[in-house]
Amino acid sequence: MTVLLRAALVIGVLSYFAMLRTGADPAAEARRLAGAVPSAPAVLPAALEAVPPETRERAVRAALARGLMAELSRRAAETPPSSDTLQETDRQPAWRGADPKSDPQAEPR
Repeated sequence: MTVLLRAALVIGVLSYFAMLRTGADPAAEARRLAGAVPSAPAVLPAALEAVPPETRERAVRAALARGLMAELSRRAAETPPSSDTLQETDRQPAWRGADPKSDPQAEPR
């Protein structure tokens, strides 16, 4: 694929330089060629009618399936809101045992 893109780029650059060398205006040539191409809204209905109905239906189903899968994966990636009402301080234990300094029965070290 890259070979084709490179070839198209080289051919385009050589054509551009050839037009510059002959004295033609490349911008005017591009406008002339662009005016000859019909607009997409004018061509689209005829192109869609040329596609067989089975193919159109399969394409629509495939597009809907891709959209549905994208939406489902987006929703699966979202974290649901938590119903946990505990604060971080509530999760810390309040008592970790007797303080050796205040416990008279603790043995000295």
